[in-house]
Amino acid sequence: MPSGVKIDYENDALASMNTVPLRQEGSLSPKESLEKPLADEVDIRALERRLVRKLDLIFLPWACVSQVMKKIDQTNYKAAYTAGMRDDLGLAGTNALTLLDIYFTIPLAVFAVPTMLVITRVRPSYFLPGLELTWGILTALMATCKRVEQMYPLRFFIGTMEACCWPLTTTLLLSWYTPMELAKRQSIYLCSSFVGQMFTFAMQSAIHQTLEGNLGMAGWRWLFIINGVMTVVVAIIGFFALPDYPATSRAFYLTEQEKQLGYERLLRYGRRTLKSMDEYPGWRGIKTLVRKTSKTIFGWKFALLFLCYGPWAWATQVNSWFNLFLDDLRNPDGTKMFSVKQVTEIPIAGSGLALVGALTIGWISDRYQLRWQLAIVINLVLLSCAIVLAIWPNIVWLLFLAFLVSYVTFANESIYMSWLGDICRDDPVERSLVLALALSFTMAGNSSLPIALWPSKEAPRYRYGYKVGTTAYIRRPSF
Repeated sequence: MPSGVKIDYENDALASMNTVPLRQEGSLSPKESLEKPLADEVDIRALERRLVRKLDLIFLPWACVSQVMKKIDQTNYKAAYTAGMRDDLGLAGTNALTLLDIYFTIPLAVFAVPTMLVITRVRPSYFLPGLELTWGILTALMATCKRVEQMYPLRFFIGTMEACCWPLTTTLLLSWYTPMELAKRQSIYLCSSFVGQMFTFAMQSAIHQTLEGNLGMAGWRWLFIINGVMTVVVAIIGFFALPDYPATSRAFYLTEQEKQLGYERLLRYGRRTLKSMDEYPGWRGIKTLVRKTSKTIFGWKFALLFLCYGPWAWATQVNSWFNLFLDDLRNPDGTKMFSVKQVTEIPIAGSGLALVGALTIGWISDRYQLRWQLAIVINLVLLSCAIVLAIWPNIVWLLFLAFLVSYVTFANESIYMSWLGDICRDDPVERSLVLALALSFTMAGNSSLPIALWPSKEAPRYRYGYKVGTTAYIRRPSF
């Protein structure tokens, strides 16, 4: 969890609950107690505070650190590109940068839904850390590549392993936190992406200065090695930190009462979670999941979320090339305006703005239960930034400001995910599928559009990228 963020347990939904019956610890497992009321009198507020505090101190920090590593492993090639990889591998004037992104996003689009179906049969605490362990090793292997063509398959398999990381973690957040608590935690989780971006460029800057040439390797190669080792360590911790679902949890840090309460307190808000890992057994279960998938694809809930989430996610790509914009700026005498160190460090300010914006907006969303209303305001800000970049005026400070302000609009992700929990509260599988399908369709666009809209040779102005993104955003359906 980012430092300085304080969760107010007294003022969350926890403190608004009255004393209700609760069964003695260990008398029944969560699975056995799902259909029976709680039995013995305890102070429910104290127990809920203890449950949420444990989740906030163990599960949420691991989720955030995991997302930091995911973001680092996802974007470190961009930092490496401007810090020596472009020259060492002869990538100037090629579409290698765009292709590295496409090879990563294709499996995200293809495997998001299948992997989310797998976790109805396999414990998330086994599945997700296992995938993270694998992609950590693959990230380290990026350092051994002598040609960019060797990086493409590695990027593909890293994307395959990461496909369910974000939707599965979000599903678990939706399975433990109530609507009065969720947006703040989802914002904290989102902020870990910004920390990952900040850390990637800050780490590359430090590595460039301290490890360049060490053991005969370029600094950008050390970046991949260090990232990979860090990811493996986080993955191992994940086997113990992930709590699974409330009714199926084996988390060592939760009591039987807390696991039972984790399930039943969400029922007060009408939100169901998975009851057991064999809820969809055998071929009959597989057929049921296939039918649910088909029904969800053509359902209004997926259409609503995707038509709001997709254009927003595509439009946020306008700030993906901020470091290339900085690298391209020239002084009147033709020299570069910013050094390699500055090019890698200045985008940290944008991630910092995104972090502050996400935490603030998440708190407002939970406090006043505003979802789509906040999303509209954020969308208008993003649209304004996209229009400036599409016009590309010959005013450096205005372009600089448009790039920076666009980072704040990343806060919409936590709003959309909290909104998803509100509109898909009845069926945990449908909730997971809507989330995975929205990601899948969005990534499908991300994997097909960049080669046409964001070719490396047009960086950083991109003749069509900003214009098409702005047009699509203007034509998006209203809420």
